[in-house]
Amino acid sequence: MRNKDTREKLLRTAKNLFYKRGYSNTSIREIGVKAGISNSLLYHYFKNKEDILFEIIKTASDDLIQTLREIDKRVSDPVECLREMLISHTVLFSIKRKKESKALVVDLYWLRGKRLEEVRNIQREVYNLYMKKLEEIKARGLLEDIDLTVLNFSIFGVINGFFRWYKEGGRLSKEEVAGDIVRFVFHGMLSAKPERSKAIIQDDEVF
Repeated sequence: MRNKDTREKLLRTAKNLFYKRGYSNTSIREIGVKAGISNSLLYHYFKNKEDILFEIIKTASDDLIQTLREIDKRVSDPVECLREMLISHTVLFSIKRKKESKALVVDLYWLRGKRLEEVRNIQREVYNLYMKKLEEIKARGLLEDIDLTVLNFSIFGVINGFFRWYKEGGRLSKEEVAGDIVRFVFHGMLSAKPERSKAIIQDDEVF
């Protein structure tokens, strides 16, 4: 087996085990056994289990940011750009790559030091790309009076929760789910807009 094939087999096996059992419940020995690769050969490719997790998360994160950068460069209209970013992020990453998505959302915190910081830097760039689009849309007077940080993190909350509930072959296709998320982000959930209300603070109680 070629070096690249062996390495990819280990990553693929680890990705499946992390997704099914969780990172903390999977030992590096199990990865080798499941892949049919000896421990001595496994350690030739990876220093430890965290090294494997980092490679899975880093590769997926790099692919995501490259996709979003390409859309940002290609689509000049900020509304259409945000729409395409949302669809690509939802379908291509959160659904098609749900195993990596789970690793990124749930297991990221097992990374330490420079590894964690490297992934965090990519996440910041993803966040900043979305914020850039929201700011451009707001500058055109097309956004409701919603704090952009709240809106940005809300978008990530919707996308990052996908792997927990979406089922392939279920009632809705990937494209239908992505379309509904785009409509929710762009238009909210009510068919008619209610009058905006504010909480009234009185005697330390909220009514």
